[in-house]
Amino acid sequence: MQSFDVLVVGGGIAGLATAWHLTRSGTSNVCLIEREKILASHASGRNAAIFRQLDGGVGSVQLALRTRELLGELDDGDRLLRPTGALFVGGREMLEPLLNLARRFGVSGEPVDSRAVRSLVPALAGGPGGAGLFVPGDGVLDVHGLAMSLARRTREAGGTILTGTAVGRLLQGGDRVQGVRLDDGAELAAPGVVLAVGAWAGDLGATCGAPLPIEPYRRHLALLSRSEQAPAPVAWSLDPEVYFRPEAGGLLASPCDEDRWPPEDPPTSPDVLARLAERLSRAAPALATARVLRAWACVRSFASDRTCVAGPDPRVRGLTWIAGLGGRGMSCGLALGEVAAAAVQGLGHPLAEALRTSRLI
Repeated sequence: MQSFDVLVVGGGIAGLATAWHLTRSGTSNVCLIEREKILASHASGRNAAIFRQLDGGVGSVQLALRTRELLGELDDGDRLLRPTGALFVGGREMLEPLLNLARRFGVSGEPVDSRAVRSLVPALAGGPGGAGLFVPGDGVLDVHGLAMSLARRTREAGGTILTGTAVGRLLQGGDRVQGVRLDDGAELAAPGVVLAVGAWAGDLGATCGAPLPIEPYRRHLALLSRSEQAPAPVAWSLDPEVYFRPEAGGLLASPCDEDRWPPEDPPTSPDVLARLAERLSRAAPALATARVLRAWACVRSFASDRTCVAGPDPRVRGLTWIAGLGGRGMSCGLALGEVAAAAVQGLGHPLAEALRTSRLI
């Protein structure tokens, strides 16, 4: 049986970030296991790749700001994040919480009037207008580039990455995790295991008597045709909730839908595409008749309290979670990996308390 110090299960951005932090801080005998042949091929590879600083509550902002710092520690970090800026549009009462977060944490954010809204994103002309908040530091991540960068650094520091390798269950001895059993029957031993498998996290934890209430939900995205190709920020309407951003060959949009889904890659729903058209007709009428070039669905996973999870499991020694990212993987993934890696190494982290696993048990 092959042995490692730590096994990281899951090759999305969260798992890759955890492996990177472990190896860069001296834990070189780390093995990351991904069931697909390609890294970051599920939730990490099917989202809109938006880096958003003012998403959720206080904890999410802190994680996003730390993720931005960590991107700067990668020598190709400036290339990986394209700062297009993001424009949030809605009534002043809807924008006020975002503005308060920006002021509290020193995030650059500029309130703009309806004329500036239409100037920044012409497609919003004819919509409800209203006020806006422009956040210049938001943008779009190169997900594939980030995944490859983290993988390369993990390998250079002595870590191992196995792709096309599925984990069937966790191995346990007494109250301690001892490794994993693969679907082909082979076993890998380690005194520490990190679960970073997104929608599959709850089920895999249950194989060693440590279930966690992680619920997967389906969300749709669509690539729309557009006539103009001018650069523009991410546009996020808060009412009706819909977002869109420029993408090579078109415009990437989502109706911000959310329905419960089992842990598997979901099909697309024609009903949700109709919902996208309806929301665009109100928020950005010019896009309501845009042709759908391609559509797909992804699974986003939430903890029961809608806050990310990163930390040790109090029921099984050596088991660490990083789960419930809820679509925040691009904004918070690097920082969450740092919190999880610190937990594995028995170290403290200033963001660990709000992310602790024990709150859900």
